[in-house]
Amino acid sequence: MNIQEPLRTNNIEFNKIVYPKTKNGETKKLILIKYNDKSKLKNFVFQTPTLLNLFKPELNGNYADIEIALVGKEKNKVNKFIKFLNDLENKIKSDAQCYASSWFNLENDNQTINFQKIVRDSDQFSEGTIKLKIIKNNDFESILQLNNNKRISISSIPEDSWCKMILECYGVWINTNNDFGIFFRPILISFTPKEKEVYNYKFIDDSDEDNDIDIPDTEVNHNIFMKLDSSNNKQKHSNDSTSQLDYNELIKELESEDSKKSSEIKLSILHQEDPPEIFKRSDGLLDINLDNRYYSESESNDETEDETESI
Repeated sequence: MNIQEPLRTNNIEFNKIVYPKTKNGETKKLILIKYNDKSKLKNFVFQTPTLLNLFKPELNGNYADIEIALVGKEKNKVNKFIKFLNDLENKIKSDAQCYASSWFNLENDNQTINFQKIVRDSDQFSEGTIKLKIIKNNDFESILQLNNNKRISISSIPEDSWCKMILECYGVWINTNNDFGIFFRPILISFTPKEKEVYNYKFIDDSDEDNDIDIPDTEVNHNIFMKLDSSNNKQKHSNDSTSQLDYNELIKELESEDSKKSSEIKLSILHQEDPPEIFKRSDGLLDINLDNRYYSESESNDETEDETESI
């Protein structure tokens, strides 16, 4: 088998995109996309940088939805890829205006077509996400690998993993409501589980640590603001087991008028103040809605899934 290489996104010339054929279904149509390379039509296939796969895929019949965040190991490459997607989107929207009469079911009272954006808005990722469908049917099967080597099934895809993809820009899908968008068909996806950071720490020898008793500061801080009651001050002095004065000498001092006045003055000074304040808490071919398209159930890959069965 002849091995082919995908196009490099930085070398793609958008004026070489052509639409050679239309496939019609009961409720939708598919405008096939090819790439004109030196007068030879090729599949429009390109490679993505390494991006972040968010979740386990959601199985739905012959395909599975997968959501990829536009986050990667090399930010510069991811930014260039985002620019490529935006430029491709603008090219398709411009061509939709040019070919509107043949692509869409336009009526005099309905000249509006609605484009579904490639990049989805995300609250978690500022650059957004893209949603793809992994396909497995009689006509086509997306190849899934682990570490670019081992073939795996859809159920074995690891969530929260890095992935690199080869995608085919297969066509433009259009439904009966004149909603349209780009269908990307995953040809090959290789997943790599994210490496977890390992901290190789060990306890240090604590034999040299001090054995001092650790007394919480909160015990002391609370006692600082306790107030004395002057009415029972004499009783507190007489019951103080830590007093260094002789009991008899204390009686003599209390009988002395001068000492008594002095004690009362000192006591009143100690009790007249509250705690200090510092410790207290305190353009015109059609009316085209291209930029504000909401995401409905009719997504790009949903449209294309039926075309492979009905066309």
